[in-house]
Amino acid sequence: MVEPEHVEDEELLLSGEEAGEEVTDGTRQFFVSKKAAAVLKHEILQRYVKPFAAKVGKWAPGGRVVYLDGYAGPGRYEDGTPGSPALILDSAADVASIRQLDCFFIERRPADFRRLDQLVTEARERGLTAEALKGKVEKHLGYVLEQAKGSPLLAFIDPFGLGLSFEALTTQLFGSREPAGATGRDATEVLLNFNANAVRRIGGLLVSSKEPKGKQATLKAMDAACGGDWWRDEYLDSADNREAVERIANGFAERVGAAVKSHSWTIPVRNREHHQPAYHLVLFSRHTAGLWLFGEAISHAQAQWRREILPPPTDGMLFDDEAMFEQEEKQRERGWVDEIKKNILGLLQEHAAVGVDRYHAEIMGSALGEARQMHIRAAIKELHRESKTSCTGKGDIPSMQITRP
Repeated sequence: MVEPEHVEDEELLLSGEEAGEEVTDGTRQFFVSKKAAAVLKHEILQRYVKPFAAKVGKWAPGGRVVYLDGYAGPGRYEDGTPGSPALILDSAADVASIRQLDCFFIERRPADFRRLDQLVTEARERGLTAEALKGKVEKHLGYVLEQAKGSPLLAFIDPFGLGLSFEALTTQLFGSREPAGATGRDATEVLLNFNANAVRRIGGLLVSSKEPKGKQATLKAMDAACGGDWWRDEYLDSADNREAVERIANGFAERVGAAVKSHSWTIPVRNREHHQPAYHLVLFSRHTAGLWLFGEAISHAQAQWRREILPPPTDGMLFDDEAMFEQEEKQRERGWVDEIKKNILGLLQEHAAVGVDRYHAEIMGSALGEARQMHIRAAIKELHRESKTSCTGKGDIPSMQITRP
């Protein structure tokens, strides 16, 4: 059984009104400077939103795509570094010649909203379509969904605590859109922050002998976020916090995916390699093309994150840190290609032909979330040169059929 984790009461227990989002000193300090975990998140957004808009906007009236940021924050860090709203508005400007990316940002903290509203005002002056909405996500969700009718929608749900309830996510956000499998103007995707710190803190209440004020309200808020109390057994049956967080994050993704008939991809996000996840980013997409785009974005973002967590330069070093980093990246990529080759050969022992899209996860194996299409292509080309497949590795990777020689 998981041992209780010591946390100060004000960080752990929430009132009924605040149960959807934790408000702590850490929350208020977050926007002073960007943490490594935010680097990965922002890099994924930058690399995903523009391809998403370009791809799904092809079938949308007027090329219009809608983006929703449900927990936007002030838009920029206090040191001037762009937060997710500033980055997305730049993306909207980048695709403006081919797509109209309409942006809606929701923020409930008055001080953060004032800064966000100023950022949005500046974006409008640049000719972009954007709106800042003050209050809770639930208050404005219906309005944004009404504005998004007839257009593809990408929602970014990034709370500091629990965020939207399971019902609001599955029934209101996804349920208001066209049935599963729809593409073009009906495409709906959600990128969600499933907060691992909240899971650890709230889960600790289940094994704590104390009965502090607000305990039951907090547990019920977790039930609402997860779509039931199933997470309680998962937490209690886990050997430690690490296992509990992983089981609950994956269980949540599976339940949402089943409810809205979508694929999902869950990736842990850490501030350092040896740290437990600060949160999991979960993409819900009703089309496999979204998963391929997300995989490419993750791979690039992971490389940028690894660069970000490099130790600062030290005088007198015998080796150049940048050169060492590049060498390590090459070795890492070589390992991915070898892993993919091994997995393809294993699949070819069972099947005469292996469709890359169908067997994506099996082909990637342990490289899933790290490698990208270029590494699949490299692996197939090497196998072709070794006369182990008749597939040359040329052409569109997802639609490729790898066959025995």
